[in-house]
Amino acid sequence: MLSAPDALLGATKIPSDGAAAAPVATWRRSLRPLGVAPLLGIAIIVGFLVAALFAPALAPHDPNYQYFEGLTMIGEPLPPGSPPFLLGTDTLGRDMLSRLMYGARVAMFVAVVPNALALGLALVVGTIAGAYGGWLETGLMRFTETMMVLPTFLLALALLAVFGPGLAVVMGALVLVSWTYPARVVYGETLRLRETAFVEAARALGAGTPRVIARHIVPQLGVILLIYFTLNAATMVLLEAGLGFLGFGVQPPTPSWGAMINQGRDVLFWPWLMLEPGICLALLGTGFYLVGTGLQRATGSRLYRVQL
Repeated sequence: MLSAPDALLGATKIPSDGAAAAPVATWRRSLRPLGVAPLLGIAIIVGFLVAALFAPALAPHDPNYQYFEGLTMIGEPLPPGSPPFLLGTDTLGRDMLSRLMYGARVAMFVAVVPNALALGLALVVGTIAGAYGGWLETGLMRFTETMMVLPTFLLALALLAVFGPGLAVVMGALVLVSWTYPARVVYGETLRLRETAFVEAARALGAGTPRVIARHIVPQLGVILLIYFTLNAATMVLLEAGLGFLGFGVQPPTPSWGAMINQGRDVLFWPWLMLEPGICLALLGTGFYLVGTGLQRATGSRLYRVQL
């Protein structure tokens, strides 16, 4: 199975039979039913989103409070199912369910905000390079390709080592390591779109390059950006969890799924400390992937067919 960037780079082009000149509404008319799997993915994402947004109201306990009754007489954490701690406690007596709900806030934040910023940067770079051409195209694309060959995770670690850990730095690192692949995809689509009949007609009527980009090229990129957003959201969540596992992510006392897995790795005889945040990561990543592939299949027959 190819990764989201590799899958999108392998996307095929629309045949030049006039479909490219169709208005934005064309892809809407070509939508097919999403099916069960994408709807399941939407339900998973909505569930975590509700838990993240309403964590203060839904969490049964304070996620950072060390409850005396949350430990056994010999100082061991309580297993799942021990009232009043439904999913058990950690080694400090903190409620696991509450910490998972507050950890969903960090996960959903990095799935949306850095992802949107990275796609926005990719959109700017890709459309400018593809629409203007010349030395601007050469410079932007050579820089993009140089950034693409750098190891993503190691680059994020290097940035965090220089600027220090924290949510703001993590967000900046995720943006800087995630914009290159979609920029390349946007660039390729812009090259194709600028040769279509409706773009040439707009130029013949006197429209400048900025207007062509804003009114005629960007609206046609909505589908592929939406698919990329959903597929890349899982990557963002896993990257943040990996950084948190190594201690470079969100710092205590803010709960983070990656940090929770790190805290439980040395106490494998209490497996729920690692399994519960790990299952949350797997579920959320699967939810985004199901939605992304469902959108691709719903639009791929007429517009973008991504090989996954």
